[in-house]
Parts: sequence; structure tokens; C-alpha cells
Amino acid sequence: MRTVNRHVSLLFRMGERHLNSHLDGTGVTSGTAPLLLELRAGGERPLSALAVAVGVDKAHITRSIRVLEKAGHVSVEPSAAGGRRLTASLTRQGRQVADRVERAMLAWVEIVSQGVDPADLEVTNAVFDQFYANALEHFAALTGPPRHEPTEAAERPPGRQRSRG
Repeated sequence: MRTVNRHVSLLFRMGERHLNSHLDGTGVTSGTAPLLLELRAGGERPLSALAVAVGVDKAHITRSIRVLEKAGHVSVEPSAAGGRRLTASLTRQGRQVADRVERAMLAWVEIVSQGVDPADLEVTNAVFDQFYANALEHFAALTGPPRHEPTEAAERPPGRQRSRG
């Protein structure tokens, strides 16, 4: 059986480069863009739940959310449940940038999928959906069960995000 080759990693890096070029000047990068998409899809939520949804640790989420907050894209408030928990939500500006992120990601998918049969794209999307589910399961086993179900945006790889026209 052939293993996933290095082109997957290279396409990912090229996709990040494409996304970063489309987000220049927004205060958002390919590293923080998934947080905007997840918040747009799932609404306000605790930072710990956001970390699970995008597959990063709490320290990474805290740093990234602070960058997005400083840029005016997210609002961070103490949780209604009290304690030290914080929740994040998108600002109007954050929703606009999330739309820009999605358009850039869809443009990248169009670039790399030229000449690929639509049936093959569906199979590829299903395979990556399974890769994503396996990764979530792997990290849940390391850190304990997720505190929420991933949103629809988190379940769908970038190429499967809905178009907003």
C-alpha cells in the first residue's frame, strides 16, 4: 500500500503561503485563520473547547486568541460559568476576515483541483474527513475526551468549506 507522500505536506505549506498572501495586513495568518472559521461556525465558546476543535493545546489557543483580540477580530470575556475560564467570540470585523479566509481557501482548492474528476475529489474529501476524525481521536486519547463535539466547519477540511459566493 502506498503511503501518503511528501506532496501532501508540500501542498499544505503552499496552501499556507497562498492564504497568508491573501490575508496580508489583516493581523491573521494561516495559523490563526482556522480559529476564525471555527468561531464563525460554532459561535462563542470556551478557549478549551476551541483548542479541541482545532487540535492545538491550550497555551497555543491563548496566545493565538490574544493576537486575534489585539487585531480586533475576537472578543474575549470571562465565562458565565465563572472561574478562570474564558470564552471567545467573533467581532463583526472578525466575521468579515473569516469570510475572506474562506474565499482564499476555496480559491486554493480551485487551483489545486484543476483537471481532477469531481468523483475523485469526493473520494479525496472522504479520505481527509477520516484522517481528521482519526487525528481528533488520537489527541483525545492523549488529553482526555473532547468537551464538545466539533462544529461542522471543524469536521470538513478546508476544501469542503461552504462557499458564500
